[in-house]
Amino acid sequence: MRCFIAIDIGEETRREIDSLISRLRRLGPDLKWLSGERIHLTLKFLGNTEEALVERIKASLTSIASCHRIFSLRAAGTGVFPDYSRPRVLWVGIDGSEELNLLYNDIESAMEQLGYRREERTFRPHLTIARVRSSRGLSPLLKELRRYRESEFGKIEVAEILLMKSTLKPTGAEYERLFSAALGKED
Repeated sequence: MRCFIAIDIGEETRREIDSLISRLRRLGPDLKWLSGERIHLTLKFLGNTEEALVERIKASLTSIASCHRIFSLRAAGTGVFPDYSRPRVLWVGIDGSEELNLLYNDIESAMEQLGYRREERTFRPHLTIARVRSSRGLSPLLKELRRYRESEFGKIEVAEILLMKSTLKPTGAEYERLFSAALGKED
């Protein structure tokens, strides 16, 4: 099964991003949009994962979560990957925090011990909102997207780490929560 480790963004942020997507979608570009319920902050994409390994992943996430206190993030700003001259992914940004970076690094280290490759790219926390299919209608969309570079889309309370299952379907990926590990370090 295809798995990944993520953080849920919460209903307030989900509504704000859905509103942004609705405004951008009206411009009619050829993009594959993500709906609000499918938007999450991915910390580690695991890919095909053997069922036998799932219990060890859960145990690792539980151990990691117990070492981290609950913290908050801000969803703010918009952009594209890799750049505006050849965009492939549209995103809403996540204001980075030391807590998020520490959590990310702990997950990378733990998953590496379970046989997963460490991510070579620099961690750039973001929420993917769309993937570009073609350049049709892209120019006005990018102009509009730039208007939201300084916008805020809500606060994200990080209280748990999620192990998610992703099933690819013709209508897009369907996600199922397999496990959640509550953050629990006390001051």
